[in-house]
Amino acid sequence: MIDTKLLRQKILDLAIRGKLVPQDPNDEPASELLKRIKAEKEALIKAGKIKRDKHESYIFRGEDKRYYEQINGKTVDITEEIPFDIPDSWEWCRLNAIGTNMYGVNESAQREGTYKLLRITDIQNDSVDWNLVPYTNYSGIVEPYFLQKGDIVFARTGATVGKSFLIQSPPSRAIYASYLIRVRFVLPALAEYIKVFFGTPCYWSQITQKTVGTGQPNVNGTSLAGLLLPLPPLNEQKRIVSQVESLLKYIDEIDENAVSLENTISLTKQKILDLAIRGKLVPQDPNDEPASELLKRIKAEKETLIKSGKLKRDKHESFIFRGDDNCYYEQIDEKRVDITEDIPFDIPESWSWCRLGSFANIIMGQSPDGSSVNNSGSGIEFHQGKIYFGERFLQPSTQRTIAPTRVVPAKSVLICVRAPVGIVNITNREICIGRGLAAAIPFHGISESFLAYWISARKNSLIEGATGSTFLAVSVDQVKGLLIPIPPLSEQQRITEKIAEINLALEATLE
Repeated sequence: MIDTKLLRQKILDLAIRGKLVPQDPNDEPASELLKRIKAEKEALIKAGKIKRDKHESYIFRGEDKRYYEQINGKTVDITEEIPFDIPDSWEWCRLNAIGTNMYGVNESAQREGTYKLLRITDIQNDSVDWNLVPYTNYSGIVEPYFLQKGDIVFARTGATVGKSFLIQSPPSRAIYASYLIRVRFVLPALAEYIKVFFGTPCYWSQITQKTVGTGQPNVNGTSLAGLLLPLPPLNEQKRIVSQVESLLKYIDEIDENAVSLENTISLTKQKILDLAIRGKLVPQDPNDEPASELLKRIKAEKETLIKSGKLKRDKHESFIFRGDDNCYYEQIDEKRVDITEDIPFDIPESWSWCRLGSFANIIMGQSPDGSSVNNSGSGIEFHQGKIYFGERFLQPSTQRTIAPTRVVPAKSVLICVRAPVGIVNITNREICIGRGLAAAIPFHGISESFLAYWISARKNSLIEGATGSTFLAVSVDQVKGLLIPIPPLSEQQRITEKIAEINLALEATLE
């Protein structure tokens, strides 16, 4: 499958290296563009519209082909700082050489107010729904904070640090919050190209280097102003932006098709499971021993394990059967209850309905003492929830515990029992499980792969029975009581093989 994220990065990287569109010798070189920008800045300073930058930067290439920067009255060799070569008509410069930046207002959003207050949370998928942007009643001098077309706002703190957004058509009287920095360009025509630059690996590597703090990472205005960027001639900037937009549009279409394909494959897998659990995926074989006999052997096996002390007797042992009246009954706690209304669908004659606890040993997780959990490799591997769940098999966890409480063997089916409920994985090794997981260990020849498919197929029943206000969870009785149809053992194997075969073919379409 095409790695579209990597492809986007490659396109943007080529764009700012001068390798995406050809250079035109008739273009005014970027050196002349920087002179015009400098003259325009001087005019704005004299008019009192912007302040003079105390750290004005000018980068040039000497006769020795090395790069130098004049700043704070000094000339410094910055050749080692230059990340890559650019065409002769381009120039390296700092962001503050072509624009200014300004922090937003420190004001809270309100339902009603005088000004729209743009926050970083209002920017989703590189777009803003201005109808949803809240208002504020800002009491200070507001005009300097008004957003206009061509501004770029930059997230300066938190998990979204470095995220940027180009303002295209803001409503009147829209301002921006304090966690954003607005970058405004001396020539607004520069904004489209700089937004392209703000998506490149060159930009992000500099932002990463300039970010400080661990709990709340941030980049200040001075660091942002010092970003080093390659500046093409203005006409070439326009060609670059046009080509980037065209190429990214094609990649968006690839992504949309991939998402559509993935959704189709997911729905197909669900349909396959639905057919399988109803006995419609593979034909029944009249020579197969019926599931009722399998359940009798499982019951005998459980009795042997109970007598040897390897298994505790289930106080609520269940036995489901079909009466002469074609109704389904459940024998439990010496009571017989009609459960016909609980049976969700018809199954083949050779199949039987039963509870999950009737053919699998259920172990609910219990978290060990926190002081016993470590990342140093001491003890047994520990899993609290689905964080290391793979497509089918459990991935290794770095967490271990020297005081395990609930240990489950290899070939156990792990079930998420809280937030989210019903997701399954198979472990191929012994592990310790915490409160977010349960393990189902099948009896008498039933494979863990079959059991995993079957629990996945009945996941919605677990979810429907889940309770909780903060997060949904299911109890041990709900897991044991999951109603499941059991085919003959030979048919189970045929079903498992057919599901695996179909899934393999479906996944191959994504490659």
